[in-house]
Order: sequence, then C-alpha cells, then structure tokens
Amino acid sequence: MLGIFIAARSKAIESFSYWQSGLLTPMFLVAGTFFPLGELPTWAQVLGNANPLFHCVELVRHAVFGFEGWADVGHLAFLIMFALVSWRLAIRFMERKLIL
Repeated sequence: MLGIFIAARSKAIESFSYWQSGLLTPMFLVAGTFFPLGELPTWAQVLGNANPLFHCVELVRHAVFGFEGWADVGHLAFLIMFALVSWRLAIRFMERKLIL
C-alpha cells in the first residue's frame, strides 16, 4: 500500500530513486535490524518508534526468541493502523492520478 501511494505521488519513473533515497533507506536504517534502537540518539529512537519496519522487526524477533505479550499486541496494532492509513492514502492519490 505504501508502494502504491509512492507510485501515485511520483511524477515520473525517474523520481522513484528520490523516494528510495529519502524515505525507504532511512526507514531501513532506523528499524533496529542491525543494531538495537536503544543505542541510537534520542531523535533516532523517536523516528524508529514511528517506523513500521521497526514494528515488523520486533514481531519477527519476538516470534523467534519468544513473544512478549502486550508489547507484541501493540506492535501489531501499530502495523494495522499504518496499513489502514496507507491504504486510504493510496486509494485517494491513485484515484486522483487515474481520474485526472
């Protein structure tokens, strides 16, 4: 859904690299995949907690090493809310692009 939103917002195929460099790469770096989020500066921790990839990483990590109860429910709730918001944004902007 996020990919459809990005496609709807892009003016041309050449602008996809801007989205990848400006949005997807930083999201990947502050997702806590390679190093713990707690070791990052405070501003990066805040961005990491708002990052849907962080919540995916935490769910996978907890699935492997043991679930943590309500924390995992919170991660799942965040991902569901992110999916709903990005779904609505994708539909709205793709309709504009296709209808106009």
